Amino acid sequence: MDIEELVSGYVGYLVDSFDEVWTQVKIPADKLEAFSAIGGLLSRQVTLSIELAQAPSTWNGHSAPLFLRSMTDLYITLAWMMDDLDERPQKYVMHGLGEAKLLIEHYKLLLEKEEYQEDKEELQQMIDFREHWINSQRRDFFVEVDVGTWSNLNCRKMAQEADCEELYNFAYTPFSQVAHSMWPHVSVYNTTRCKNPLHKHHLIPALLEVPLDPDYLYRACKYVDKTYKLFEKHFGASIKQMPLDWWGSFWESVSVEQSEKSDSNDT
Repeated sequence: MDIEELVSGYVGYLVDSFDEVWTQVKIPADKLEAFSAIGGLLSRQVTLSIELAQAPSTWNGHSAPLFLRSMTDLYITLAWMMDDLDERPQKYVMHGLGEAKLLIEHYKLLLEKEEYQEDKEELQQMIDFREHWINSQRRDFFVEVDVGTWSNLNCRKMAQEADCEELYNFAYTPFSQVAHSMWPHVSVYNTTRCKNPLHKHHLIPALLEVPLDPDYLYRACKYVDKTYKLFEKHFGASIKQMPLDWWGSFWESVSVEQSEKSDSNDT
């Protein structure tokens, strides 16, 4: 199998299919902000899959789950948000603006500290940029800072309400163990057994190489497929070929090509 052929074909398919999905979404005049939010999330989901595809060295248990955790998190967020486009996207946007406003205040505190005076101009540029970004969407005095979760729910509860609890249990949770460097991941991928029996073969740190596995890219493809199905369900945005159908067709063509080469060699 030619990895370069897989990557170029998959990325090209994603670019075309993203345009095909989004152009079918009709945006009501009274829900512009809501559709900006869900459209941005659609774009990010596809972008994450493209970025993973273009970096085959990350198709392993060390790195790929960092992408996949973001993709499962995004899917749960999007699925929950789509069940109430009147309120939930606005909560998502306003919470994000509030976090940006809070960051500005942190930068302003740095401006008052002597050790940051050399960086004063750079810090002010960061403040000005973020203030402009906030005001382009809301006047900053209308933006409230909320340090809680934007949905007032944890991710598991959102997954339950969005009917994707299995995704939470079997994908989001194990991928979160990688993202947060939890023991179930670290003990497998970052340690090995000590060879000294006097040490009771305890675990010691090790830089382990793990094989590349295209299955990680398949999972990214699957999460894009699930995301497209949300847009098909809510907006009727059907496309000629869904991601998993493309994936199956690609590997079928590879199998046929290898079979033809084998037959040719036999003769």
